[in-house]
Amino acid sequence: MGTVSTPATPMMNDDASSTLIALFHQVHRQLRDELDGLDDDALNWVPMPGANSIATIIRHVVGSEAETLRSIAGIAAERDRGAEFVASPLTRQEVLLLLDSADHLIVELEPRINISRLEAEFPLPTMSASDVRTGLSWLTGNYGHTREHLGQIQLTKQLHQR
Repeated sequence: MGTVSTPATPMMNDDASSTLIALFHQVHRQLRDELDGLDDDALNWVPMPGANSIATIIRHVVGSEAETLRSIAGIAAERDRGAEFVASPLTRQEVLLLLDSADHLIVELEPRINISRLEAEFPLPTMSASDVRTGLSWLTGNYGHTREHLGQIQLTKQLHQR
């Protein structure tokens, strides 16, 4: 495992949204780094019953991020969370395309994620309507969620290599 560098200074400005957006790009690079040396079988290997493969984890992370980013940007977000966990194998190329699509979505939505959207309060579509938080809270929580799954991917990779 390599060292974690801090993201480069955001290009637009130094507000909370630009910093968090830069962190999402950084964690996507780290996810790609974890894929190095893994073939399709390794990406779809499940360490134990009830656990998820690396491919499934990435599909879930990308779905969660998309829902959160679209909601913060004020765009309708539809997500079938359950489908993210259906054990359908993905190729390495498909997993990389998921991450590429996630990066493209960030670039597309970044101009809409401003301070007023970070201060706005709303629920996410897949959460309880009573779970109302600020956009900043949702974005920060989702970044933490992605980092947790990065650790899960690292552990799954280690177990597979045993």
